[in-house]
Amino acid sequence: MDLDGGNTTADVREVTLRLDPEQTDGLLRRVPGVYRTRVDDVLLTALGRVLGDWTGRDTVAVGLEGHGREDQLFEDVDLSRTVGWFTSLYPLALSAPSGSWGAALKSVKEQLRAVPDRGLGYGVLRHLAREERLTGTPEPGISFNYLGRFDWSADAGTLVAGVPGGLGGAEAPETVRPHLMDVVARVEDDRLEITWYYSAGRHREETVTALAEGMLRALGDIVAHCALPDAGGRTPSDFPLARLDQAAVDRIAGNGRDVADVYPLTPMQSGMLFHSLLDADSRTYVNQVQFVLSGVTDPQALGEAWQHTADANPVLRTHLVWQETAEPLQVVRHRAAVPVTHHDWTGWSAERGARELDRLLAEDREQGIDLGTAPLMRLTLIRLSADRVRLVWTFHHVLLDGWSAAQVFEEVCERYAALTAGHRPQLPDRRPFADYLRWLSGQDTDRAEQYWRTTLAGFQAPTELPATGGPPRPTAPPPPGPYGWPSARTSRHGSARPPSKPD
Repeated sequence: MDLDGGNTTADVREVTLRLDPEQTDGLLRRVPGVYRTRVDDVLLTALGRVLGDWTGRDTVAVGLEGHGREDQLFEDVDLSRTVGWFTSLYPLALSAPSGSWGAALKSVKEQLRAVPDRGLGYGVLRHLAREERLTGTPEPGISFNYLGRFDWSADAGTLVAGVPGGLGGAEAPETVRPHLMDVVARVEDDRLEITWYYSAGRHREETVTALAEGMLRALGDIVAHCALPDAGGRTPSDFPLARLDQAAVDRIAGNGRDVADVYPLTPMQSGMLFHSLLDADSRTYVNQVQFVLSGVTDPQALGEAWQHTADANPVLRTHLVWQETAEPLQVVRHRAAVPVTHHDWTGWSAERGARELDRLLAEDREQGIDLGTAPLMRLTLIRLSADRVRLVWTFHHVLLDGWSAAQVFEEVCERYAALTAGHRPQLPDRRPFADYLRWLSGQDTDRAEQYWRTTLAGFQAPTELPATGGPPRPTAPPPPGPYGWPSARTSRHGSARPPSKPD
């Protein structure tokens, strides 16, 4: 502190600085995607760096104020029709490491994500539950609040308008302020505005002005840093299911711009990966599905339909990693180009076609699937005539089971029909595979293991089944898919000839 005077409402002074519109636009629109940050993450990174330089400390206590309307955290709470204050206040030990802005942004972001439920529980524990470890702690000397956008219309006829000058006079002049400084940021008229409220009895104006100018310079440096081509990255909180540290995230995601998600494997997937690595030459889990499709007049559009399907389903853009981490993981790419090879066998004799098909299938199986490269599938489209195409779909079983393969093929059929007819595809809503993994991670595996150990107690060996001879029993045909095309079934040498698609 500069002075030893009072710290009441009557002593309050303010310093306000603004970021120019161009830098504000970069802060709001471009910066968040580079490190998957929120605006308040960036503001607190700049504030933490300035306060650390000013105090000479690596960590500074800051009181964070939020709107408190965190109803998205609770399934049974809807605050959309409520009126009143839900303000949340909680302290944060803020540290913005010196050095690169990228490291500082990632560090502050993780500090904020580590706060449970955005600090909602702190007030309950301190003021209602009277938790002993919290009731006696002093308030931080500095508070921070980001109010968001205040682009109210100035028209006289509008229902909602900003209050000129704020709510000045709402507190008695003799009220003692809980903080020495209050830093309040908001966006108005397309400019970031940061106001530093301080007590004239404790700090000189030039001290606060220097801090405000330093924070504005820091924000300008962050905006410039995030515009660099090599800037970017992800943090552990971006991939909560994977349970990674920052070093592992950096190895897997790099600058993060191509990685949409990272999550663990299911037990079945882990087993398939284990066997695939144990016998690298084995093709046990490489599925090769064949169809002869009638009514397909545009193989290029069919390939495009497959790409659109991969674009819409994150699981189809995954690949596996196992050497960079303690546990194997699957990485979802924002974009994964489906390899499509086109052939034109129009007019070929049946004998020539059969010989070439045998060779093509053998080479395709021998190629296998690279588990470390997305997508874990590829296509071969062979035009047989003006309206008949043979499809060879090769994928690794770690990617899809038989039921899922049928769903994928049905979606491809619908997208192809929409592309060729010029309308939007009509597709069912499907929950992403990550939802299942999230559910799976919440299961009590110890309880399940105990149940099965108890249930199977006494079994010393698998139950032997009698061997059967003769040809396999015929199976029912696959259920009809869209436009009368049958759903795909995952099989090694399957073939189907669906009827023509109606116009």
